[in-house]
Amino acid sequence: MSPKAIIFFGTVLFILTGFAGMAQRNPRIDFYEKFFHENALKNSDSAFAKAEAKLEDAVGSHDIEKKAEAHKELGLLHLTVSQDFDKAMDAFIQALMIEEALKLNSDQIITYICISDVFQHTGNFEKALEMLQQAEQLNLEIKDNHTSILIFIRLGQIHFQLGKLEDAREDFQGALNFADDIDGTPYEAEAYFQQARIETQKTNYEKALELFKTSLAKRRQLYDKEKEAICLNEIGGLYSLMKNTEKALANYVVALEIWEALGNKEGLATVYNNVGALYYKQGNVERAKLNLELALTAAKEAQSQQQMRRSYEYLSLVFKDLKGFERALAYKEDYITITDFMQQELDEQKLLEAQNRYEFEKKEGQIQKLENIKAARENELREEKQTRNLLITIVVFVAIVLLLVLYGYLSKRKTNKVLQVANDTVRNQNAKLQELNATKDKFFSIISHDLKGPLNSLTSFSGLLINHTDSLSKDEIRMLAKDLDKSLKNLFALLENLLEWSRSQTGNIEFKAEAFDIVALLKQNQELLLQQAQNKKISIVVQGVTDAVVNAHRNSVNTVVRNLLSNAIKFTPPEGHITLKASTAEKKVIVSVTDTGVGMSQEVMDKLFRIDTKHTTKGTADEKGTGLGLILCKEFIEKNGGRIWVESVVGKGSSFNFELPLAATSVSVLN
Repeated sequence: MSPKAIIFFGTVLFILTGFAGMAQRNPRIDFYEKFFHENALKNSDSAFAKAEAKLEDAVGSHDIEKKAEAHKELGLLHLTVSQDFDKAMDAFIQALMIEEALKLNSDQIITYICISDVFQHTGNFEKALEMLQQAEQLNLEIKDNHTSILIFIRLGQIHFQLGKLEDAREDFQGALNFADDIDGTPYEAEAYFQQARIETQKTNYEKALELFKTSLAKRRQLYDKEKEAICLNEIGGLYSLMKNTEKALANYVVALEIWEALGNKEGLATVYNNVGALYYKQGNVERAKLNLELALTAAKEAQSQQQMRRSYEYLSLVFKDLKGFERALAYKEDYITITDFMQQELDEQKLLEAQNRYEFEKKEGQIQKLENIKAARENELREEKQTRNLLITIVVFVAIVLLLVLYGYLSKRKTNKVLQVANDTVRNQNAKLQELNATKDKFFSIISHDLKGPLNSLTSFSGLLINHTDSLSKDEIRMLAKDLDKSLKNLFALLENLLEWSRSQTGNIEFKAEAFDIVALLKQNQELLLQQAQNKKISIVVQGVTDAVVNAHRNSVNTVVRNLLSNAIKFTPPEGHITLKASTAEKKVIVSVTDTGVGMSQEVMDKLFRIDTKHTTKGTADEKGTGLGLILCKEFIEKNGGRIWVESVVGKGSSFNFELPLAATSVSVLN
């Protein structure tokens, strides 16, 4: 196999092996790739026998689609194994003719890529580009991202060989754009690697280094040791160009370790030659000699003519500097011999390419004929489409006329229905306004009544203190002061709840949810009202899950807990017990405030949480309530996406419960 063939198939294999193991693969691409994985650079008579048998079976069973696949399989074997490009082209054209007749666009795409490979290998890069463009045009209809990436990378490869660096850069960037939509790490690694080579040629060394490092990181992410070593070798060479010997050697050393572990002699020869050349350019001929001799040994084992030639060239220069003229001359002669041999192979290859190009000119006529047939079919389809569009236009026009007639009839009916709906809406809105007015009147009745009580008490107590101070004992004054304090606290609680409720109704409170620990909030309120509870010898206990984190507006929930706990203290007799508990269930946190107080009947419970019903009850120490606190609680809980309810038994106590959304970070571990 010629050096050029090795480079070609090595490059293709380098690209395609990175694509293995991808999710949601295109099976046609898998079919194409397997020949480079399984057959490249090795002979396989059994593969040809199987492909011939497959073709005979397809012909015998009249399976035309299978016949096209068998032709394509034979073509790929001739391309990758025997390198009989004339037979490969014949097979691909046979496959393309069948696929065109059956309109198998997905299969045609791969066949065009295969034909492009043949043209590329025979040196006809312009024709190779034309075939890839045909594949790209067909893929626009299918929109398969894996195929698009393969086409872009192959286009970039050819443009790079032609020296069209800007076109190549755009092609590799196109591959990167498609890689964003799939699990495209292997594609990205290859595209970044090729872009780095372009920047190196343009002497943009810093940009090239950045791209090589990006490619290296992605190769390591894929655990692809072979390509990791290739990247490290390129990075070492780049640092050498940048005159950073230390970093160049560091990268070469890591590459050598990988090639040694993989047992890849050609890789070892390449890196040892690079290290030897680097030392020689520094004037360190002894180190250069040692590395170049190691490179020559590895190159001979790998039968790599290119690396052997490099070793001979530099060893001749090294021994000349070391005054070993006899060995320098011997290596020079080896260098000339292998150079002549490689040139001879290259000349033979060029001659073969010229012969192939002459033969392919005949076959290009067949391909062009297929293209003409395809163009004629597309013209027929366009004419059919125009006729169909004309008929559709006529049908649509008639339909529009009929629809206009129908529209006039339906519009009249719709207008009548709209008027009816409008009348119903007006009636419903009037009913809602009446209900709102009634609710407003009841609300102001509650407020006026509840404000009057504390104010009357304050007036009475202050009058007694003003008019009878001299006749009152200290104990009587102290008692009046306590009563006055109760009235003031009751009035303050009423005004505070009234203010909070009015702010919620006018939208001045922004219920912005945040994650917080509800158990910590319960404990804060326990500490806040502990003195009030101790005055009545009532115990308060907090139970619940650890880190019960809710997603709600903290201040409004705090107001709810404070109101419910204040109510529980109010309606629990001395020596009573109050439990604050939090538990989780189905992405919810349930909070309960349970007391051992007077309890409530079902009739009383039905009146709670309603603004249209006036209901207040004195506490066990004659504390007065407003009824507005529970209305505020209901309002706040519902605004936080939860609900509130009560459970109670007369004489045994009550349990006020509400639920809130559980935050995603919550951990439910019971105490």
